[in-house]
Amino acid sequence: MSIKALIKRNTYLDSITLMSISNDANQIEGVKQAMIGMGTEMNKEVIRDVGLITAEIEEAKTGDLIIVIETEDENELDHALDEVQQLLTKKDKKKESDVVFHTIHEAASNLENANLAVISVGGEFAVREARKALDENLHVMLFSDNISIEDEIELKNLAHEKGLLMMGPDCGTAIINNVGLSFANKVRKGNIGIIGASGTGSQEMSVRIHEFGSGVSQLIGTGGRDLSDEVGGIMMIDALHALEEDEETDVIVLVSKPPAKNTEAKVLS
Repeated sequence: MSIKALIKRNTYLDSITLMSISNDANQIEGVKQAMIGMGTEMNKEVIRDVGLITAEIEEAKTGDLIIVIETEDENELDHALDEVQQLLTKKDKKKESDVVFHTIHEAASNLENANLAVISVGGEFAVREARKALDENLHVMLFSDNISIEDEIELKNLAHEKGLLMMGPDCGTAIINNVGLSFANKVRKGNIGIIGASGTGSQEMSVRIHEFGSGVSQLIGTGGRDLSDEVGGIMMIDALHALEEDEETDVIVLVSKPPAKNTEAKVLS
């Protein structure tokens, strides 16, 4: 087996894009394994576990993009790396019809009906961008993780005061007005609302509802820490109020990993 790594310094791509590119990279002829991800300790640990770690990868910073390829034949490595870089280039290309704004304020000012921002940037920038979106009176779905619990509480309290949803951090799935966001399943519209502090659990619930012939009015993610004692279920309770006022929702399902007992009692009451 032959392994080769490429580190692209200070190159950020969100995890949804990286998973898509990794999937495509593993379909390249001659590639036994390919992994593309940011240089976080979690990603390095995964790369170690599958036996693809190199000295360059160990030295990569959290803002660096890691590309590592394993092939049966050493002669195929350079070709495989070139193919992966072409995948990255394709992802970077914008269609002529794409509209690009460079700040949240610019987008909010130019998009008259915009009322929700999906944010997926490095954790060190995510809190700042989420706060900007809330200041623009936008609901927020914060896909980013690596955010302190203190910052999470601050953002959720700000959203609560403004009557906005603050989904996340680390919120990986939502269905708002029948539009799937991030990792969402295409399910029929119906009268069952889901509030989830577990992304995979919420997805499972939505597809089971669909399979049994019913549909989903809204799926609101909260982020996995929302039901901790520290956060106290701020988002889940706000989402409950939102669905109680939603004329299209007749049933509300709560999905979570085991919650803190005090928070569980508060939510259920």
